[in-house]
Amino acid sequence: MKKTLSLILSIVFVLSAATVFAGAATTKTDALLSKLSSANEVSVKIRTGSTYAGASSATYIIKGNNAAYDYNTGFFNVRVVLTGGSAYAYLPVLPFFYVKVDNTGLANVDVWALVKSAVGITKGVTHFETSYEEELDGTRYYVEQFNDGATVKLKFYYLGDTLKILNVYDSQTKNVQNTYFDEISFSVSDSMVAVPGGLDLTPFLKNLLLAFIAGQAA
Repeated sequence: MKKTLSLILSIVFVLSAATVFAGAATTKTDALLSKLSSANEVSVKIRTGSTYAGASSATYIIKGNNAAYDYNTGFFNVRVVLTGGSAYAYLPVLPFFYVKVDNTGLANVDVWALVKSAVGITKGVTHFETSYEEELDGTRYYVEQFNDGATVKLKFYYLGDTLKILNVYDSQTKNVQNTYFDEISFSVSDSMVAVPGGLDLTPFLKNLLLAFIAGQAA
């Protein structure tokens, strides 16, 4: 139950990281936060790593009080749908088979309340510094820079009003993390959070699903 809840929270924290509060300044990031606060559905597709090329993608989806996680390596694609307190896992290319885990503890979880709570926490610990233009790999971005009041700097790279890259640098650990945003959409197809039909393989593959959820929520 706790590990499945952690998967929901991972969606929340990705969204809140993509919408750091910009204080009194009017910024693109602030506008993104405002849009998220009034949304009832959102899909965020990201890649992580030191470079964009070759990275696996993960898509975090919320629609109403349902959620989904879609992981794609380019060769392998699996989706986990969380709805009604249960988790369903299946391969989008073979939606005729699925695995289900009941009693996940999510039946009464308000996903959007978690999102707004995480945004509120982020809002209190981040500070807008400056904005400027920067060229990366031949593309010129508009950048908004923030800090956490201590050792971490966050840089949000925009093309127009679209967030494309989040760069996080910790001066204490010297750690750099880049998150590449393939897509941020506030319109989600019902099929993205739909319960799969077909043959229930739960008796055979339940332990595999639990291991996958645990690994992604770690």
